[in-house]
Amino acid sequence: MDTTRNPVARLLADTRYTLLGLPTALIAFVVVLTGLAAGAGTAVVVAGLFLMTGTLYAARGFAHVERIRLADLGRRPVVRRPYRSPAPGAGPLRRALTPLACPQSWLDALHALVLLPVAVVGFCLTVTWWAGALAGLLQPLWGWSLYTIPGYTDVGAYLAPESPALATTVVHMLAGVLFALTLPLVARACAHAQATLGRALLLSPEDPHVGVYTAAPRHEEPAQYHEQARYHGQDAAPVATGV
Repeated sequence: MDTTRNPVARLLADTRYTLLGLPTALIAFVVVLTGLAAGAGTAVVVAGLFLMTGTLYAARGFAHVERIRLADLGRRPVVRRPYRSPAPGAGPLRRALTPLACPQSWLDALHALVLLPVAVVGFCLTVTWWAGALAGLLQPLWGWSLYTIPGYTDVGAYLAPESPALATTVVHMLAGVLFALTLPLVARACAHAQATLGRALLLSPEDPHVGVYTAAPRHEEPAQYHEQARYHGQDAAPVATGV
């Protein structure tokens, strides 16, 4: 994870990654779970196998989006693992069902299924800390309106009965300062949890001496795998996709 940004830019990047992670994770979870469940239930007929294959292709698409988000978060290229290609001379049916025998396609699907709980927790914590910081620090701008409610009382009435509004403002602002001071840590932890899961399931181990992967590693048969690709974090565009 990139640590060279200034604190504000780092906080905004972590927040953007975490908040946008929930809707993408939810869509991926629904599509992949529904497709795999329906495909497995009809696997006895050929249609089920094709449905599962299509779902794995969809999982690849969601994984591609996550790799772009990871590159943007870290502001550096990321390297994906290769996908299996049809064997030379394979027939049409075998070629069409190749994703079913591709380990990385299944890892993409696994990522879509396990990311949602992490994304939900991260989203809730990030929103809570942002709301606490903003509501507390800006309490003088909106807190006065509460005292227009007949019979309204709050913590200030118990701490300083002679000046309840001032006491309440101080308490809220202190809470806002506490939320604001810990917000970068919470946002970083939430983003790091999601990013770690993505790196483990979607990316290859990084080699700083490699610029762009344009061919399969030597220990793998080129006919069986697509080229590996890097994605740039600056413009979120792949240098070489090979998908």
